[in-house]
Amino acid sequence: MEKTDISHVELAEDSDKQSTQDGQVELFKDNRVVLIPAPSADPRDPLNLPPWRKWVLLVLVSAYSCTAVVLASGMGPIFSVVAQDYPGQTAKANDLLTYPTLFMGVGNLITMPWAYTAGRRPVFLASMLLLIGAGIWCQCSHSLGSHIAGRNIMSLAAGQSEALSPMIVQEIHFLHERGRKIAWFVFIQNIAACVFFVTSTYMVSAWGWRWWYGFFSIMNALIFFLSVIFVTESQFVRPEEAVQGQSVLDPKVVDAMENITLSAHGTVLDIDRYGPRRWRDDLKPMVLKPRLCDVPIFYKHILQGFCIPTIFWLLLLNGAFLGVYVFQSSTFSSILMPPPYNFAFTSLGYVQAGQLVSCVIFLPLLGYGGDLTIRAFSRRNKGLYKPEYRLPMMAIPAITGVIGGLIYGQAAANPEKWNVSAVVVTYNASFFAFLGANIVGITYAVDSFPQRAAPFLVVICAGRGLISFGLSYATLPAVSSLGYDGTMVVEAVICGALALIAIPIYFFGPRTRSLATRFLIDKDES
Repeated sequence: MEKTDISHVELAEDSDKQSTQDGQVELFKDNRVVLIPAPSADPRDPLNLPPWRKWVLLVLVSAYSCTAVVLASGMGPIFSVVAQDYPGQTAKANDLLTYPTLFMGVGNLITMPWAYTAGRRPVFLASMLLLIGAGIWCQCSHSLGSHIAGRNIMSLAAGQSEALSPMIVQEIHFLHERGRKIAWFVFIQNIAACVFFVTSTYMVSAWGWRWWYGFFSIMNALIFFLSVIFVTESQFVRPEEAVQGQSVLDPKVVDAMENITLSAHGTVLDIDRYGPRRWRDDLKPMVLKPRLCDVPIFYKHILQGFCIPTIFWLLLLNGAFLGVYVFQSSTFSSILMPPPYNFAFTSLGYVQAGQLVSCVIFLPLLGYGGDLTIRAFSRRNKGLYKPEYRLPMMAIPAITGVIGGLIYGQAAANPEKWNVSAVVVTYNASFFAFLGANIVGITYAVDSFPQRAAPFLVVICAGRGLISFGLSYATLPAVSSLGYDGTMVVEAVICGALALIAIPIYFFGPRTRSLATRFLIDKDES
């Protein structure tokens, strides 16, 4: 290829120093978007993947997350049929529903350090294999104990869908597009999951619950085969300057190149130095050499995350909104099936179909809307971006979740006074609120501490899984002592209070991040 004009590619020059202490990076320069992180000249850099490869990777990661969520958390609609095969063991059979959330959190704590030290691809593929094997185990189990054990192992594999999957998505995209790409990930995952929630009752009625597992094992085998080909390694070591958006490519080197090749984003690729990207490189099961000494360091970083006020707040925020959704998902069937609503068992899946509407609203509003918001705020700040610009979008799901939770509690306590929509609509509104807390938490944590993205995502995702496990056991006692209305008032107040903390964090977040960087991160790396 002949020399090409690359003036349209905007990377912050080394002379334009970014402020690392307050978290600001230059997102706009000369009215053009700066690519953050700055992609390298290596064709193997995941940021240099062509758009179609990124979309295929995103869809496959979302498909894995979908089947993981359905298998680990989607047994609710079919549980009554499963429990019939274990007469006299109904109480113990509840472990099929409650323990998966605990083991999903534990799965993150066990496997994410290996994703950190050995790379994302081998852990992702190993999780897929474990998910397939555990699915076959559950399908062929001959006792309740074996079934519970199989689901626990399955949940260990499914847990990576909460931290590893969004981390892969954000690592192959630039800062200015992360919001909508994470939104697409959530959208695909939950749209497909909603379809399976609705159809699960019909699948079980036609095939039995064992082939419910069999269907997803076959589907996961297909996803695994495609993932071996297309899910490339997304971990890539970058210098601090590149993380801040500063180009590390010497202009003199570019001028000396006889043939210039550009990536899909218009960045220069040094084929002479690194060689072209080849399929046989992408097909390697492991690209990086494992560094076992980094495993304890990863756990140290997790503990540091609990010490940073903003990360700990994100954990509580996600846990609170997840708690409301868990409470409602555990109780909506017992409210809708008796009089006055008289829902049939096969109709319960359609209640969760309302999550399709939540996802359709969620994608443009919080995904694309979030990216447009940070662009608008950055332009007003002379082109400088701060992670806190993600926080204003939290207002919409927070208000929706709090109001919806209060109405749900009142309708559940007095069903004869409320239309059925007061339960169905508010239940799906709580799902929308959790999605909002989830995407704000993920993007804000990654943007605030890009070099600590993996361990801090584990803090949020594994922590909320443990919170969910505790809440699943506390649901019935809470209803017995406080009633539906009292329980929802308490949880709505907690959610509202945690959401309001976003206001002081918007103003004091940069200072908090600066202190955390100075006393934890920089000190740790020195």
